[in-house]
Amino acid sequence: MNAISEIQSGNSVAPSADTNGLSVLSSEDFLQLLITQISTQDPLEPVGNQELLDQISSIRDIELSTSLSDSIQSLTGQQHFAAGSALIGQFVTAKPDESGNATSGVVEGVRFDNEGQAVLQLSGGGELQLANVQAIEPPIRAAESLIGSTIVGMVTAEGRAPELVEGRVKSVREEAGHLMLELESGEAIDFQNVLSAELSNA
Repeated sequence: MNAISEIQSGNSVAPSADTNGLSVLSSEDFLQLLITQISTQDPLEPVGNQELLDQISSIRDIELSTSLSDSIQSLTGQQHFAAGSALIGQFVTAKPDESGNATSGVVEGVRFDNEGQAVLQLSGGGELQLANVQAIEPPIRAAESLIGSTIVGMVTAEGRAPELVEGRVKSVREEAGHLMLELESGEAIDFQNVLSAELSNA
């Protein structure tokens, strides 16, 4: 008699399983099924020792497969976190979207979204998925590439209200650990506070 039909026809209560298939069953569920099968088997046609060993081996394989899958998932998460953490302090640029716009900024932190994907937190409050990063460069190089370009940024000097400033970048200097873009107008904008840039063709 088939093991499954024996369980279904018996009085023992088998572990409940979702109708989606056997993927929802744990190794404990399979072990309970095996015990139920043994206790309800036909005494005139008992299950052979080899068949029992094969079934127990299958349960062990399921446990090992689940454990391996969990380990791989954990390792992948650690690798994504390490890759994202290595970008902190770097200037990153995303792949252009359908409109041709590309998110960019200095990486200040890393978080994981609901799907377990690494998300880079950028200066200025923006975010960028690690998988969408197209270019990485040191902030000083990115700042110097803006010389001659027209930018819009937020000036947050002490003693005055924050305001938007637009101007052409004349030079770059470092001040108290910050890269400052000096405009032809005399204003200075922290590189991290640049909101947009119209790159020079020169």
